[in-house]
Amino acid sequence: MSSKYQPQQFGWIGDLEKGLSPRSELDDELIYVNNTFCMLGRFRQAQRLLNGILMSIAFILGMGLCIGIIVFAIPSELLDSSSRDFSVIFVYIASCVLIIVAIYCFLIPELFKTFFSPKDSPIVFNRKTNKVYINESEFFSLKPRFNPLYLLQARKKNIKEYDWADLHGVAISNYSKFSKNTVMFMACKPGTDDVITQIIFDLGRPGLLDLPRWGWVNNYMIDFDVKDDQGNSVLLHLADYTEQTADADLTLYGWPEWMLDAFKASSLDELAQIKQKYGIKE
Repeated sequence: MSSKYQPQQFGWIGDLEKGLSPRSELDDELIYVNNTFCMLGRFRQAQRLLNGILMSIAFILGMGLCIGIIVFAIPSELLDSSSRDFSVIFVYIASCVLIIVAIYCFLIPELFKTFFSPKDSPIVFNRKTNKVYINESEFFSLKPRFNPLYLLQARKKNIKEYDWADLHGVAISNYSKFSKNTVMFMACKPGTDDVITQIIFDLGRPGLLDLPRWGWVNNYMIDFDVKDDQGNSVLLHLADYTEQTADADLTLYGWPEWMLDAFKASSLDELAQIKQKYGIKE
């Protein structure tokens, strides 16, 4: 069996269903919440630090290997007149190119996203308009440009709006002895299973299918005071969370002004008026 969302996600465990969930706990990721919208941090500081350290080590090792190939391996082959096996030289050069491409296309963008994205790379859910807002940074675009210096310019924040109906949860495994899972959002074309982009939602949680955060958001998007079959509250009352996050300053995360207003929209009509006010086109 495989995911219905295409293309497939490596490490796939299962596609997640939306709806009422008995697992609804949160720890310290909640930045702000009221009856209209909530803001969650997607990356814990410890995760970002560990991720940055590991990628920095990989970057240093990759650059060291590349320099070693260029400085030591290739010249020795070229200077050895008795060697006419140019395939060996080709392998060295190809290896060096592949390392550079990997560093440039994967390591550097991830390092940039880790260290220069807005704190926590937040995500906002508006339960009245069913809109979701993502806030993170990207290093560069791979779109071709005639000016190669374009690829050295960091892009601005990647801040986007999605429909909740077009975001679908998928659980993936890290395939380690620690059995951690990550929940990804598959952002699909409306009404299809064709994935446009993949968004990390809950990174590296212990337990293969322990998904309390996914359950909390699903319950939030339905109702705050929902009950299970035994009549027990599935989600804490709104006041408990509102008091906890009342002093949050949402302007610290670099959201554009129109989105800060859009978070508070209580209907799609009100959201349309806000977009018209700021000249935002769909």
